[in-house]
Amino acid sequence: MAKSLRELEETLEEHNFLRTHKSFLVNLNHIIKYVRIDGGYLVMSNGDKVAVSRRKKEELMKLF
Repeated sequence: MAKSLRELEETLEEHNFLRTHKSFLVNLNHIIKYVRIDGGYLVMSNGDKVAVSRRKKEELMKLF
């Protein structure tokens, strides 16, 4: 892919995407739940587990 994750984040944030970690950009419509153990992670609709950084946790909690 020719774009950086930062560029994708800027493009997609108006389409209900959020960067939850330095390596992850997620569609908020596909979050099933937030699990607080092991530092915190999201369970997505396809069953994937996605890490949430400490800095992004607060931003994510404001959305729900």
